[in-house]
Amino acid sequence: MPEFKTPTYGVELRHRSNCLGIACAQSGKAIPVLVRPTDAPSDTLIEARGTLSNDGTSFSVVVNRADGAQQTHDLCYRDLLKALSEID
Repeated sequence: MPEFKTPTYGVELRHRSNCLGIACAQSGKAIPVLVRPTDAPSDTLIEARGTLSNDGTSFSVVVNRADGAQQTHDLCYRDLLKALSEID
């Protein structure tokens, strides 16, 4: 049986509006977030939805894939903010 690889996505931290939206996220309110497929060319961006948890500890990113399925990535919000602060 062939093996299928599920695509994974990374939050695009070089896009200024993306960074600003994430840094100013409000608990429970979904915001647009740009993500990049890890196995695609560097100029490929996809709009996903990101939501900060009610307790402010995690940031969930939901990507609607081309096949109609959704893929969710849960990130530590503190680590995400730290990564944003380290970008020039």
